[in-house]
Amino acid sequence: MSTPRILIFSLAYFPFVGGAEVAVKEITDRLSADKAGLPEFQFEIIHADIRNFWSKYSYPFWAYREASRRHKIKPYDAIWAIMANQAGMAGALFKRRFLTVPFLLTLQEGDDLNSWAYRLRLLLPRIFRVFKVADHIQVISNYLGAWARTMGARCPITVIPNGVDLDKFKLQAKSYKLKANLVIIHTGRLVKKNGVDILIEAMRFLPDNIRLQILGGGIEEKNLKLQATRLAVGQASYKLQARIEFLGHVPPNEVSNYLAQADVFVRPSRSEGLGNSFLEAMAAGVPVVGTPVGGIPDFLTDGVTGWFCEADNPKSVAEKVQYILDPTNHDKVKQVINEARQMVLNKYNWEIIAKQMRSLLSL
Repeated sequence: MSTPRILIFSLAYFPFVGGAEVAVKEITDRLSADKAGLPEFQFEIIHADIRNFWSKYSYPFWAYREASRRHKIKPYDAIWAIMANQAGMAGALFKRRFLTVPFLLTLQEGDDLNSWAYRLRLLLPRIFRVFKVADHIQVISNYLGAWARTMGARCPITVIPNGVDLDKFKLQAKSYKLKANLVIIHTGRLVKKNGVDILIEAMRFLPDNIRLQILGGGIEEKNLKLQATRLAVGQASYKLQARIEFLGHVPPNEVSNYLAQADVFVRPSRSEGLGNSFLEAMAAGVPVVGTPVGGIPDFLTDGVTGWFCEADNPKSVAEKVQYILDPTNHDKVKQVINEARQMVLNKYNWEIIAKQMRSLLSL
């Protein structure tokens, strides 16, 4: 029996990656060979150089042509497009030419899907009928599954989330005794949808022994630093600015070290496809605070696996942080930490996710 050949269309890939590209690598690494060392699937990937304007924006056309050339030499058993962007458009072009080749579309979008900016970005994928020509759609949250239907998807939709490298994020025992300093941590891109501005504003309502560490970079970094400066001046206290630390880009393999020292993870998201940063914090034994938006309710149940705050409400963020860091609530917080960790072990383990993806890739 020949090894099934899967072609992956992905706009980006290593070393320029986000959660979607990490997921592809985690899954393909596990499905490229079974325990006996025999290949299960043979994967090939066509990706752009996202630093190159032409490579990125003309990707649907040159990737489709390259895929067609390879397919004629040695046929593929299925194609797999990562997200409804240029990669999905390339997949749709290929599918319309080679009708018998199954087309799997993965959706990992995390931006505000209802914003005008995002709707404009989706004009071309809709013209290319990306959602309508797919044979199966895999989404990382129920939220994205419902969105796919509104975009015209007619095929089966399966929810298979992203996972967490459990060897990297070891459970840390948290003790909420009075300490000289307590640390709130935020990891992820510094973009509007992640609500980092709300988290910074919440620091006004928290005592001086609580610090905020912000890991990551992004287009909002300059504005967020200015915001922290303005808040400190407005309160006539530079202590506030000193309590907010921007650490910039931190290599993924080092994020776990910062989580190990943190007391609470907070991301007051305005939108979220899933939220892998929450899952990593849960795996590390850090209690989490988030908003009930997008895919977050798939894994965060208020008072069970974490705590919900209100979106765009700094006081609500501060109230949840104070509850978690209050020593009188230690037993409850410990219970939530353990419940969240067990949920990640049971549902967001890459080994389990790879097995689920195996059946979809065997279309």
